[in-house]
Amino acid sequence: MAASPPVRTPHRHDAQLRDGGAKPPTHRNLGLTPAWHVGALAAVAAAALVLGVWSMAQVDPLRIDGAGLIDVLPPAYFVALALSLVGFVASLSLRRLVPALLTWQLLVTAVVLNGADPVIHGLPRLEASFRHLGIADNIAQTGQLDPGLDAYFNWPGFFNLLGMLSGASGAKDLMGIATWAPVGINILMLAPLLALARRLTANPRQAWAAVWIFYLASWIGQDYLSPQAYSFFLLLTLVACLLSVFGGWAWPTERTRFSRWLSRNVSKLDGAVPRQGVMEPPRTDAAVLVVVCGLMLLAMTASHQLTPYAVIPILAAMLLTGRLRLRFLPVLAVILPVGWLLFAASAFLQGHFGQLFGSLGDIGANSFGALSTRVSGSDAHVFVVYTRMAEVALVWILAAVGAFVGYRRKAPWLTAAAGALAPLVLIPLQPYGGELLLRLYLFSLPFAVCLVVLPLMSDKSAGLGMRRAIGLLLMGAVLATATVVSRYGNDSMESFNNDEIAVVNRLYSMAPTGSILIEAVRNTPWRFQHYADYDYRSLVAAEPVPNAAPLTCDAANKIAHKAGAYLIVTESQQAAADLRGSTPAGDLQRFIATCATSPGWTKVYENAGGVIFHIQGVSNGK
Repeated sequence: MAASPPVRTPHRHDAQLRDGGAKPPTHRNLGLTPAWHVGALAAVAAAALVLGVWSMAQVDPLRIDGAGLIDVLPPAYFVALALSLVGFVASLSLRRLVPALLTWQLLVTAVVLNGADPVIHGLPRLEASFRHLGIADNIAQTGQLDPGLDAYFNWPGFFNLLGMLSGASGAKDLMGIATWAPVGINILMLAPLLALARRLTANPRQAWAAVWIFYLASWIGQDYLSPQAYSFFLLLTLVACLLSVFGGWAWPTERTRFSRWLSRNVSKLDGAVPRQGVMEPPRTDAAVLVVVCGLMLLAMTASHQLTPYAVIPILAAMLLTGRLRLRFLPVLAVILPVGWLLFAASAFLQGHFGQLFGSLGDIGANSFGALSTRVSGSDAHVFVVYTRMAEVALVWILAAVGAFVGYRRKAPWLTAAAGALAPLVLIPLQPYGGELLLRLYLFSLPFAVCLVVLPLMSDKSAGLGMRRAIGLLLMGAVLATATVVSRYGNDSMESFNNDEIAVVNRLYSMAPTGSILIEAVRNTPWRFQHYADYDYRSLVAAEPVPNAAPLTCDAANKIAHKAGAYLIVTESQQAAADLRGSTPAGDLQRFIATCATSPGWTKVYENAGGVIFHIQGVSNGK
């Protein structure tokens, strides 16, 4: 009997095709991303990191001039920057978001853009970093606060934290932490930035893109070891927590005529507001979070003079747009800093009342008047200043366009716009040493970037199309390149070298405790130790001075007249004077040469980083 041929059982795939059913699941129709795509993009980010760090390590700090790093960074650095930008946009364009991959991409971008100080110079950025180390050391050593010493001791929260860190870890020298602070602080800000952006945008892709743009456009340089960086981190965390847990209206919208009018107009402007942030945690959890939010406000108040006041209009904006239901919190945000100034910082208030309130209400002097004084100095410095102004204008223009786009397509935009505009109400208060507009840009940036992404990204969760991806990449490239100029344009005066530190250490070793120590221009990496052991003076501030008068030996002689003094002149002082026009061009060299031969002046130390003179006083005899 012949064997019957085997009967072929129809395969499910054949049956589905024959019956018009769905195709079998694949990576494409399930919206999954092949693992090798993720691996390849992670490898591109790793290559960008290695190439970026290597290229920065090749920079010779001695070649840095008035234009900053842009003139000395090798082409490999810009290749690394381009790889990081392309890698992020490609990761954002995948069908399925991979948070770990996007986090890795953002970390690489943060290191490539903010790692110049530890990699190239190996020392903290800005002379303020050294002062902050000295304040923390003084508090740790003495265990006391001296509000009469200077303003910092009236807002000691951050420095107490540094002192506790030093005592708990046993690390008496926090120089390494200060050196890597710009990288570390930007990494710490990633979580609250992402949480904040997620609550202000329509989908996770927009949130990731907003955080990316924040890193690309954050050129202010306030991310060093400082009270403002610490307070800004607390501000981001506080707002992200409030938007996540305590969203919604603070009162029944039908209670009064005003509440009805407000809720109706907010809903008309941004229909997404009523649907966002409505969350009811358990009562115990909510109570704990309220206490935590209050403690964050208190920590900001005790650490920084400006940030607590910036929180007030931001919280008010959230309250009036239906995104904060804790109506008492803005009131607490007012009471804490005002109470601190009147009581805890009363010693500072009494001695600086005119400085604090002398320009109250003078909007022109506090804004464009303070800004105009910075458009001076060397040609290279003026170019850097104009680049900064152009970058700020670009971000604000893009944010305004984003707000309009959000309104037209009924995407979330109102709270972000209100948060971006809210800090500007501080302009009538005072110029804050000429830096108010810079600080307000930083406070508004986390909100503005949530608007910047709207014209280039869809409200849907689907991946980016080719056109949107190219537009986002081009915008990122423009911002990143501008930030290299804006952030590091003053690098020759904001960074230091080991020779300058050696000069300062030699000064401390030879000057008796209590001596007067004079710097020609206020830009010296000192006071990281012996903060209260000497009388520190400056002949000239490192600020633009139109038609600056030349320095004279008499200015130092008057200070040293009674008991003598030590005068220090460093490379960074000369760079600051040349860049900002604090003294006439080349004046410090003439000053050194002239005073070196003056009666009573003795050169006691010199190296490549600077020179120290001892100036005799009357008590020292002729």
